Amino acid sequence: RAAADNDFLHNMIRKAVEGKDINHKGQGFWVSLKMLSGDLSQVRKDHPHLVDRSTVVARKLGYPEVIMPGSQGCANDIYLTLVQGEFDKGNKKTQKNVEVTVCVCDEAGSVVQNVIYHGAGDKPASEYRSVVYYQQRHQRWMETVKIAVPIEDVHKTHLRFTFRHRSSSD
Repeated sequence: RAAADNDFLHNMIRKAVEGKDINHKGQGFWVSLKMLSGDLSQVRKDHPHLVDRSTVVARKLGYPEVIMPGSQGCANDIYLTLVQGEFDKGNKKTQKNVEVTVCVCDEAGSVVQNVIYHGAGDKPASEYRSVVYYQQRHQRWMETVKIAVPIEDVHKTHLRFTFRHRSSSD
C-alpha cells in the first residue's frame, strides 16, 4: 500500500490493520501498554513477571532538571531525527523511492564503526538506513537515532548522508 506524503509510520500501520480491502486472514498488530509507578528497582520488585533482566529501558529524551557532576546524564548524547525530504522525479515518469543512509565519518572520511543506535537495547551499527516510501515526492520519516561518539572525538567527526533511489524490486 502506498504512503501519502503526510503519513507517519504509525498511520501506515493503522491503515494496514484497519484496511477493509485487505484479506488479513487472522493477522493483526497488537500493542499493550501499562503504566508502572516507581523507579526501576521498585518496578522490577513489584512486577517481576513484566520486567526482568531482558527488558529494555528507554531513557526519557531531554535534559534532567539537575545534572549531577559525574552522573551518566544525557548531556553528551546526540540524537539525529530525519524529518522529511522533497525529491523531484527528474526525467522519470514516477516519483523516486528514496532511501537515506547516514553514517559517522572521521577526518579521513572513513566510517566510524558501531556508533549508531537505532533504538534502546539495540546493538550499535555503523550506518542507518531509512524506511523507503514508494513513489512519494514529499517524504516524511520522523525517524530518530542516537549517535554515540565519545565527547573528545565529536569535533573530529562528521555525518555523511547518502540519498539513493531504490528499485521496487529491491
